Amino acid sequence: MQNNAFTAGIDPGGLTNDYEIKILVCYILEKIKRHMTFSEINYILQSEGLANYFEYAEAISELLSSGHIVDISQGEGEQRFRLSDLGVKTARTFEKNIPLSVREKSMRAAEEYYLRQRIEKENQVKIEKVSDGYRLSLCISDIGSDLLNLSLFVPTEKECEQIKKRFLCDPTIFYRGIIALVTGDEHTVHTILQETLEE
Repeated sequence: MQNNAFTAGIDPGGLTNDYEIKILVCYILEKIKRHMTFSEINYILQSEGLANYFEYAEAISELLSSGHIVDISQGEGEQRFRLSDLGVKTARTFEKNIPLSVREKSMRAAEEYYLRQRIEKENQVKIEKVSDGYRLSLCISDIGSDLLNLSLFVPTEKECEQIKKRFLCDPTIFYRGIIALVTGDEHTVHTILQETLEE
């Protein structure tokens, strides 16, 4: 598929050249400075519309074959990649061939992805079906005791998902809001509502 990548799922300004997609994969692995799975890299590319999934999958295969990246999973679970010395050299030498906007979008998407992973690890949401609806349990973990451990009855699964999304979006504001409500701090409640409505 030389130089005519599929364009499905690619936003304007995204990459349509297989050569550029391979460089971008090397660039992401070089800048992130961590081993990444196939799906993590794919999430970064797809969330910003930077490359077509099938072209990305082919690029990974070619980068493995050419020795630019190495699969370190040893057949256990999902493939996890690291850059080889050749991949590092490629990323550093050719990164300017990738438009600045694409490089910036890929780094922003990676930061958001890993922030989201950290938030979801530190803040648990559990949805349980009960006889008349759902029990939604929210927990903000800290060193030692949990900062928040709250269970709510919610009538529908859709509402559970909405609350979960909102909670994981910013657990701190959720916590501040609950503390403000139970202590009668109307000023903080008002401020939080304004911040939320402005988003």
